[in-house]
Amino acid sequence: MSKNLTYFILLIIIGTLLGAFIGKAFSKLFPRDSTVKEMLAVEIKPGLQPTTIDLGILEITFGALVKLNITAVIGLIITAIIFRKLII
Repeated sequence: MSKNLTYFILLIIIGTLLGAFIGKAFSKLFPRDSTVKEMLAVEIKPGLQPTTIDLGILEITFGALVKLNITAVIGLIITAIIFRKLII
């Protein structure tokens, strides 16, 4: 794997985690019935639901979900901009 690809994947992971963390922190600041809190709480979960194959002596589970909210996407965009300015 090239050095730039490794940095890009690392920045993507850090950006989405940071964005999700900031979203959770901001959601604690707003009242329960506020529009902002509802907007921060909306998550999109694309992916494959866990599926299990039981073969008697072997059980295999497949699945992958990505939980994205608005702040995670903003964090992703910010890290992509930083990556572009620093690396490329």
